[in-house]
Amino acid sequence: MGEKNYKNRGDFVFKKLKREILDLDLKPGQPISENEICDRFDVSRTPVREALRRLQEQGFVHTVPYTGTCVALLNLKDIKQMIYMRVAVELMVMRDFIKIASPVQFEEIRYQIRCQELMIREEDFEPEQFYRMDAQMHSIWFAGTDKMKLWEFIQEQQLHYTRFRMLDFVTETDFTRIIKEHKNLLGLMEQRDEVQLEEALKKHLYISMTRMKHAIEVEYKNYFEQ
Repeated sequence: MGEKNYKNRGDFVFKKLKREILDLDLKPGQPISENEICDRFDVSRTPVREALRRLQEQGFVHTVPYTGTCVALLNLKDIKQMIYMRVAVELMVMRDFIKIASPVQFEEIRYQIRCQELMIREEDFEPEQFYRMDAQMHSIWFAGTDKMKLWEFIQEQQLHYTRFRMLDFVTETDFTRIIKEHKNLLGLMEQRDEVQLEEALKKHLYISMTRMKHAIEVEYKNYFEQ
């Protein structure tokens, strides 16, 4: 493999490892071996080290002296602040959306919810599939109010918040509850009920902190910074 290929291969390894970290295929705190990555992707150490350097710059991994490289742990304080910010921002966006939303846009949301219902009926559906479909639905009111930059900013908070949301879906045992909440949000938007919408959105975005209390403190305690 020539020097000119290192950049492209390094970029591929970087993107692949980053996606696996976000999807929790690579767990918080999990050691990462250069040798294993080289063997897995059939590349030399140069593109692997470049990929790990980029991941470290973005905070996805960190190097422990005399130990090696590990996937970064989750920071619960940062996650709570992201949820707080998302509630504040998304509520304002939804308020703007319901003032201008057309029946077609409401039908688009209803269609997304229907797709979610069909997905969870499949025995082999993966939590990350539901996560991405959930994100696609929420993006509708950002797109409808020409505020996709805000949505992209929220999505870019990947290091802790996205992985926490993925852990939320991985540990979820009742996806019908989430779908019911989506239907409730849609109904309140169609009714233009801002007061109830605020409470429903807060419950929808904060419930994971309550539902996952045991997982955070016990089952997945090692995933979080102490």
